[in-house]
Amino acid sequence: MAPSLFDDHGYQDVPNRESGTDLSAADDRTLRMATPRVDAALLDALVRFQEAFLSHAGSDRSAQALATAHRQAQDASGLDAKTLEQGVSLLRAFGGRRWTARKLDDKLRQLESQPPSPQTDELRTRLRGELVKQEQATDALARRYGEDTLALLKEHEARLVDLHTRMTGLFSQG
Repeated sequence: MAPSLFDDHGYQDVPNRESGTDLSAADDRTLRMATPRVDAALLDALVRFQEAFLSHAGSDRSAQALATAHRQAQDASGLDAKTLEQGVSLLRAFGGRRWTARKLDDKLRQLESQPPSPQTDELRTRLRGELVKQEQATDALARRYGEDTLALLKEHEARLVDLHTRMTGLFSQG
């Protein structure tokens, strides 16, 4: 019998918890093996990069100004380009999921203060379902980045979501 697609071959950092044929789980586990472990020091460097980038970008949104801000921010972080891009990708994935979950939760709280009606009841049900999906998607990040990494990100969620919002705002202008 052929070995399972989800067999971890003894690789203990990425435990095999998959029992079905979810191919994205196999992709996540493979990508996890190629991703550097995110610890507090790396997270601090990634946050330092984003904060420096935001401070150097200023109001000039030209390509030259953004490239200069990126170079200065990378120097401030002390990270090489590959580690920086992998880390920023993680922060975008986490920040986007958590930002969305917060917006859904805010909308749900607003609806809770409204009188019940068929429309608000249906909307509440849909919002709760979407909120569950966002929580599951956030938890699925542990497959790709590791459970320790996800726990670390959750500890710093407020700051990371704020940075995500500010970075998104910077790049969506113009």
